Amino acid sequence: MKRLIKTTALACAFLLPQLAQATLVTQWEYEVASEWTGATFQALGEGTTSTSSSVLSWGADGGSYTSSPKNRSALVISNSPQGGNDLVTNSIFPVLTNVITHFNNTLAGGTKSLETALLKTTLKLKPFLPTPESALPTKTLNFTIRFIETPNNGNCGFDSASNCDDIFVIEFGDLVTDFTYKGAKYTTSIVETTSSLTGLSPAACAKAGAAAGCLGFKTIEKAATDAMFGLLIKGVEVSAPVGTGALGLGLLSLFMYGRRRSAK
Repeated sequence: MKRLIKTTALACAFLLPQLAQATLVTQWEYEVASEWTGATFQALGEGTTSTSSSVLSWGADGGSYTSSPKNRSALVISNSPQGGNDLVTNSIFPVLTNVITHFNNTLAGGTKSLETALLKTTLKLKPFLPTPESALPTKTLNFTIRFIETPNNGNCGFDSASNCDDIFVIEFGDLVTDFTYKGAKYTTSIVETTSSLTGLSPAACAKAGAAAGCLGFKTIEKAATDAMFGLLIKGVEVSAPVGTGALGLGLLSLFMYGRRRSAK
């Protein structure tokens, strides 16, 4: 019996460090791509609407949102896809990814406009340091933008810097996701980095059809406003695997069995 205990102890001493070891990925390769996958516009009104994976626009037929007379408005995604190998685990500084620009131009009265837009973001990660590894499965993240094109009549009904600001409310959905990789738990987060995104007043939330305490931003008339997004990743080593605990219990059982045998 003593020989069995000694042999088991030696085997465990060899195996335990290997089973308990969980090397944290300290740096990642990444690619973030965003696209519009759904949009709703007002059913009635003048003008035309246009949708693509990177641009949603509305306003005068045949007009433009970038050149005079700027008689259309638009939501435009740029820097997509965006990637690199400088995503550092547990850094407080996000890597910059995609940009959403609202071209907020004055439209003719009665022009139909955007109401909501669904943004799909795909995230690809690949361990880079301390050892390059194969890519992880692609993650799909979604969030909804609720939008209101306000009438420019001075009667805004909410706090406004122009006559009248348009309002975005962003419903984040699943922009935070967890996964486990080689004994460590990671959390990825898509964040807005330009401080454009803030808590809106109850009146502004109500104007956009959202509940009080909503998160969003307002864009002034006759201007282009950017919202820059970034990516963060947090990581922590999890507790030792179940197999390690089982070996520990096995050693304890053998030890107790040996004590009982000695007591006889």
